[in-house]
Amino acid sequence: MQYTKARQNERQFKALTSLSLEQFDALLPIFECKWEGFIEKFNLDGTPRMRRYVPKNEKQLPTVADKLFFILFYQKTNSLQEVVASFFDLDVSMVNKWIHILSPILDKSLEKYAPKSRIEDVELKKSETYITDGSERPIQRDTYQQEEYYSGKKGTHTMKNALLITTLGLIVWLGVTHVGKVHDKPMVENLNFNTPITLLADLGFLGWNPKNVNLILPYKKPRNTKTEKRELTQEQKEFNLKLSKQRVKVENVLAHVKILRIVKDKNRNYRFGFRENLMFTACSMYNFRLKHPKIIQIKENIC
Repeated sequence: MQYTKARQNERQFKALTSLSLEQFDALLPIFECKWEGFIEKFNLDGTPRMRRYVPKNEKQLPTVADKLFFILFYQKTNSLQEVVASFFDLDVSMVNKWIHILSPILDKSLEKYAPKSRIEDVELKKSETYITDGSERPIQRDTYQQEEYYSGKKGTHTMKNALLITTLGLIVWLGVTHVGKVHDKPMVENLNFNTPITLLADLGFLGWNPKNVNLILPYKKPRNTKTEKRELTQEQKEFNLKLSKQRVKVENVLAHVKILRIVKDKNRNYRFGFRENLMFTACSMYNFRLKHPKIIQIKENIC
C-alpha cells in the first residue's frame, strides 16, 4: 500500500489511520522530529549508533510519512502482521520489527496530549465536576495466567484501566493496566485527590470513599425478599436518569478511543509491556484529535 495513493481518498485515509489529512499533517513534523532524534542515537535494534544511518532497503517505508502511516494503519486496523506485510510489501519479520520501533516514537510524539499516569500530576480545578469509569479490552488467552486475566463480567480474557475525564470529554488521567479479574473499585481506591472535586461514577465504585471528593453514585436497586418485591422510589429513578445523562459522556469518549481496533479487538502481541501500553496510546490519540484545531505549529517550535 502506498501512502501517497491513500492520501488521494480522504475518507479512506481516515478509515485506515483514524486521522484526517489535516490531523496527519499536524502530527507528521512532531513524529519526524522524534524519529530523527531516535535514529541519530540508536540503531534499529536499540543499540547505540556508531555510524550514520543508511537504510538497507530504500523501498521499504522510505519516508517518515510512510513510517507514520504504517504505525497508524497497524493500530487502527489491528490486522494480522501477515496482512500488514502484504499491504506494505515487507517481510513479516520486518513488520514486527517496525511495530516495536515506531510505537514508542509515536507515544513520544503524543506526549503533549497524553493523559497523566499519576493523579497527583493532574491539574484538577477546585469544585469542578469530573467523570470516572473503568474500561476493559479483550486480549488473547494467556497460556499460564488464564485465571488472572479472565473477566467474569465480559466472559473473556481482558485487560482494564480506570480513567478520569472532564465534562468536555478530555482524558486527564489514565490508571495503570490491570488484569481482567480486578474490579473497578480496587483500581482507584489508593488514589489521593489534593483538590476538592465532584466525581460522577457508576455502581462499580460502590464503597469507595476518597478524601476531598464529592462522589456521586446512582441508587442501587434493593434486593427483593421472599415476601416483598422492592423497587426504587420515583425520586431515586429520576436521580439515576439525570446522573446517567451526565455520565454518558465517558461512554462516548471510550467509544471514540476504541476506534483504534487494537484496543477494541483481541490483541495477540505477547511482547512484554506492549499490550499494557496500548490504552495509553489510544487515549493520547483521542486527546490529539480532540485538540487538533489548536495545535498547528511550525516545525521549528516542535523540536
